[in-house]
Amino acid sequence: MMSERCQRWKETTRDASTRARCGTIDVAIDDGTHTTARTRTPCALVPTSRGEHATLTRDVLDDVERRLTRAFSSKDETDPTASTTTIERMFGCALVGAHFVRKSERGYKRKRKSGDDDDAVREENSTARRSDALERCPPKRRLAIGHYRDATYFGLNTQARTSKSSNALMFETPYGQKTIGAEAYMRAWRGDAHVVAALADEHAGWESEKKSKSSAIVTVGWLDACVEEAGKMGKSGEKTSLWGTVLGGGYERVREECARKVAERDASLDGYVLGGFYAGEDETTREACVETVLRHVPEGKPKYLPGVMTIEDIVGNIERGVDVFDAAWASETAARGRAFCFPISPDAGVDTDAIDSTPCAFSGRDAYSINVWSTAYKTDFVPFLGAKNRCACPACADHTRAYVHHLLQAHEMTADVLLEAHNLYHLAAFFAAARRSIENGSWTAFAEFHRAYARRARDDER
Repeated sequence: MMSERCQRWKETTRDASTRARCGTIDVAIDDGTHTTARTRTPCALVPTSRGEHATLTRDVLDDVERRLTRAFSSKDETDPTASTTTIERMFGCALVGAHFVRKSERGYKRKRKSGDDDDAVREENSTARRSDALERCPPKRRLAIGHYRDATYFGLNTQARTSKSSNALMFETPYGQKTIGAEAYMRAWRGDAHVVAALADEHAGWESEKKSKSSAIVTVGWLDACVEEAGKMGKSGEKTSLWGTVLGGGYERVREECARKVAERDASLDGYVLGGFYAGEDETTREACVETVLRHVPEGKPKYLPGVMTIEDIVGNIERGVDVFDAAWASETAARGRAFCFPISPDAGVDTDAIDSTPCAFSGRDAYSINVWSTAYKTDFVPFLGAKNRCACPACADHTRAYVHHLLQAHEMTADVLLEAHNLYHLAAFFAAARRSIENGSWTAFAEFHRAYARRARDDER
């Protein structure tokens, strides 16, 4: 019997002139209520640390999502086909396998007490080592995709593979470098992730074509191992949704060959991951390689493009047919003490001129974010988007730039929480606006608006 963890994908709307599309990803929530979490795509995945958001607690994440739902409920964000047991989600989360590696298998040996049987003590210690080799992930209440790569920190393939590590990937974990093979990687996600991205031998974008070919061959081999392990898990009644990863560096021929090989396993896959991007390659090369991969994998399944990217990148990749992205840009921007301020759509009513009248050279503001660290905001008692613009996020609803500036100067963690909540809300609102534009046939105008905004931003910086 197939586990409720199985992910279900359905395309709902497609743009008439591009490959931009809307869809839904349904996953089961293991809370005993047989509830389904429905995530509408295109969407973003919130980065996590050991299964939880590094800054935002669950109640804050839920608050952000409730505010998003209220803001877009009158704009066709509610699916009329959803049942009463279906919860609409505005974003998912990305889990990182390396985060769950424990420091060591040592330390589980308990002291022998009088009357204890030697064999029982040895068995207990052995069981503890097996069960605690990897930490468990908290139960997920929204779409959770297990991935081998941390979107905010590359941390992979820092050393060349040797004969001893040819069947395993080197991870940068909180406890140093560790190697994990494909079978152990799949077992690590048992019951923790709704979707698992197949293990892949990623590398930096400037590596040679020979290195890229070698990594692609290893990745296909690891995919077979992941498929085999997923099959074993399926026989035990626990179906795992596996997404195949395509590599190839910045070389279109390697990408094409890898995509063809991965697509041959389509019957065993529920989606595809475009791996190895945003790792140092130039923009033109990246766009050409993304196009190549998407031409050679089946169109009827979801596509996930991990990495830190800008709005212009996201718009271009939605237009190419990508469905799932990382929200790591929001987290990285918040970590630098910056708050998003870009308009999410042509009809959003955001007056960019009213956001900040302070000269950029003094405030450190750019077209996409304001620098709340700047002393220009020391006595600026307005929300992040300014007094004339509305933002329903938890930060803008109750706090001001001056307050968050004070928190940053005092090194209070609350500043990180408010900045992260605002940036996540703003980015998720952008994706909601993108979905709405696809559904109502205005995607072309939406995409051109953001491209024109990016061009003006680059011209202003010159």
